[in-house]
Amino acid sequence: MDIIFKPLVTEKSLALQTVGKYSFWVDKNASKNQVAISFKTVFGIKPLTVRTIIIKGKSKTEWKHRKTSYKSDLKKVIISIPKDKKIDMLTIKK
Repeated sequence: MDIIFKPLVTEKSLALQTVGKYSFWVDKNASKNQVAISFKTVFGIKPLTVRTIIIKGKSKTEWKHRKTSYKSDLKKVIISIPKDKKIDMLTIKK
């Protein structure tokens, strides 16, 4: 079962990578323990902390047909790893 969907790449998340914190989009129903176990199996690094943020879905009104559509909720995690370890595929090389 895939819990970690993809890395979150923004200016803020790239700045957090310098201090050893990485951001990911994850399954909305996943717990912190499940995310930590999945992270350890994928990257081979035991996370120090796992912080979760639930982002509420927004509604959008289509005025032509008078219908409202809703985007689903998303869950974001920020995972801290030890300072001596890095994830090479997520770091941007200059």
